[in-house]
Amino acid sequence: MHRRSHTLNERGMELKKKVLFLAALICVCALMVGSGYAGVAIYRAHFPGCASAIEGHQPCSPFDFASYTGELSEAAPPYSGMPRSGASGGLGHISSAPQKGRELPLPELFEGADPAVVAISTEVSGWNIFGQQISRPAAGSGFFVSPDGYIVTNAHVIENASTITVLLHDGSVKPAEVIGRDPESDIAVIKVDVTGWAYLAFGDSDAVRVGDKVAAIGNPLGELANSMTVGHISALNRNITVDGVTRAKLQTDAAVNRGNSGGPLINMRGEVVGVVSAKSAGSGVEGLGFAIPSNQAMRVADQLVQYGYVRGRAILGISVNEVFQADGRVLQVAAVSGGGAAERAGINAGDVILSANGAAISTFDGLRAVLDGLAPGDVLEVRVRRGYDEMVFSVTLDEYKPHPV
Repeated sequence: MHRRSHTLNERGMELKKKVLFLAALICVCALMVGSGYAGVAIYRAHFPGCASAIEGHQPCSPFDFASYTGELSEAAPPYSGMPRSGASGGLGHISSAPQKGRELPLPELFEGADPAVVAISTEVSGWNIFGQQISRPAAGSGFFVSPDGYIVTNAHVIENASTITVLLHDGSVKPAEVIGRDPESDIAVIKVDVTGWAYLAFGDSDAVRVGDKVAAIGNPLGELANSMTVGHISALNRNITVDGVTRAKLQTDAAVNRGNSGGPLINMRGEVVGVVSAKSAGSGVEGLGFAIPSNQAMRVADQLVQYGYVRGRAILGISVNEVFQADGRVLQVAAVSGGGAAERAGINAGDVILSANGAAISTFDGLRAVLDGLAPGDVLEVRVRRGYDEMVFSVTLDEYKPHPV
C-alpha cells in the first residue's frame, strides 16, 4: 500500500510538471505575438497575413507591400492636415487641460489625454490546427487626431480584420471604417462617426532626448482600457525588425503589453511623440518598449487620410527570400509582379540579386535601404545571377499603389 501511494504521488508529480510546462509554453507564445494582439496565440501561423518577426519570419511580400488589406473610403472628408502641437502644447484641444503648454503633473496629464485615447477590438477569420475556420478576437489602442473622428493606430492592429469596433472614453462603442493602412510604416488611420471629440496633437520627435519623461496610455491585454504607464525615453533611432521590416524607433521603459499597440506615447506637455508599436517579450526581459517616432507617423497618417495610401514610394515589383547557397546567404527573387518594373526590365523569379546601383546585396534590408533612397521613375541598375551567368538590368521603378488603377 505504501508503494502504491508512492507511485501515485510520482505520477501526480509528473502530470503536474507536464501541465506546468504546457502552461509556460502557451504563456511564451502569447508574449511572442507582440503588443497588438489578444486571443489564442498558438493559432497565429494559421491566420492570414505575415507572421510576427519576433518569430523569425520574413515578410510576405516585401517590395510590393501587398499585405495591404484596408478598404479605401469612397471619398475623403474635408481635411486640413494632422494636428501639430505648437506653443500651446499637445492638450490645447482638450478643455480639461488648464494652463496648456506647461509640463503637467501626471494626474492632469492623464485627465487631459485619456478622453482622446480609444480601445480597438477586431475580429480576424482564420483556421485552427484542425483545418476548421474560426474567428479570433484581437485588440489594440488608438487615439483621435481630429474632432470629427479620425483615429491613428498601428497597421498590424487592424490587419485582416473583418470587423473593427472602438470603445470611446464615455463608454460608447462605435464601428470604424478603414481610411488607409500602411504595413511598411505600421501606421493606419480609421474613422468613427463623432463630432467635437477631444483629440491629441503631434509633437516633434526629432526634439526628443534620452531621459525625457513620457507616458503611454492604452488598452493593455485588450481588457484594461484607460491604463497609463510612465517611464523615460531610453534610446533614439533603434533599428527594430517587426514582420521582417526594420524601422527606426524610439525605445522606452514605460511598460507596454499586448493591446498597447497603436496607443500614444506622450511627453509631459501632452504631445504625441511616438505611436507604441512593439515590445521585447523574451524571458527575463523588462522595460523594452518601442514606438514609431511622431514625425514619421504624422507624415504617413496625413497621406493615408488624403489618398488612402502613401504616395511617392518606389517599388521594384518583386518578392524576395533570403536563402543560403554554397557561397553563403543570398537574396533570391521569389516572384515577379505581372507588368511590374522588374518584369518589364527582364528580371525573372529565381534570379539571385548581387548588387543594386553598385551596392552589394545579400539581404532584404540591404535592398530596402537602396530603394528607400529612390523615387518612382528613378532607374535602378540591378545585377543578378541566373544559373551560371551574371546579367545587369536597368529597372525604371514604379510607384506603390494599394490596388491596380
